[in-house]
Order: sequence, then C-alpha cells, then structure tokens
Amino acid sequence: MKLTKIFVSAAVLSTALFGAVNLNTASKDELMALPGIGEAKAEAIIKYRKENKFKSIDEIKNIKGIGDKKFEVLKSDLAVSGDTDISDLKSAKKAAKDKAKKADKKMKDKADKGEKKLKDKAKKKKDKAKKDKDDE
Repeated sequence: MKLTKIFVSAAVLSTALFGAVNLNTASKDELMALPGIGEAKAEAIIKYRKENKFKSIDEIKNIKGIGDKKFEVLKSDLAVSGDTDISDLKSAKKAAKDKAKKADKKMKDKADKGEKKLKDKAKKKKDKAKKDKDDE
C-alpha cells in the first residue's frame, strides 16, 4: 500500500515538475503543442475522449496515425490526470533539437556540395588553360 502511494506521488510530482499534457482535459492548442500532433490528430483525441475517457496514456495509440513509434516520442509528456502544463515538454524539446540537427546537416551538405562545385569549376578552368597552352 505504501509503495503504491509512493509511485503515484512520484508520477504526479514528475508530471508537475516536467510538464505534461493531460489527454482527458487538454485543449486542442495544448494537444497541438506535442510534436507530430496537428489539428486533425488533436481533434481525433478530443473526439475519442468524449466517447472513452483515457485511463492510460497507451490508449492514445487508438488514435489513427499514432502508433508505437510516435507514442515512444510522446509518452514522457502524456498524462491522464492532473493539470496540463506545456511549458516544459521533453518531447517538444527533443523534436526541436532533432530538427535543428537535421537543418545543420542539410546546410553542411549544401556547403560541401557548393565547395565541390567550386573545386570542379577551378579544375576545369585550370585544365582548359593547360590545354590552351599546349595548343599554342
């Protein structure tokens, strides 16, 4: 009994400290603060909870388009009780960090491609100059 109270208290405290979206009470905008949850999925979550109260965060997988992979990303920020607090969502921070890494890689790849083009152009120019000199 004591152990159960400790686990429940820890779960509530971690939700309060780190922010979470209560699937049973969050507004459409609050649901959309989660990465990968747009207007359509937020509306689907709201529709689902009107018919079935969420008893477990795993039930979000009953929403079309939310499978195991998306659940793994979101689960640290989901709750079925307590207040919704979107000020410190771990999944949103991770998504932003991943997006920034992807953008950095894209820029680096673009820079590398531009550098290669410049080198190729310089080589062609050098080869042409050498050929013109040889032709003289």
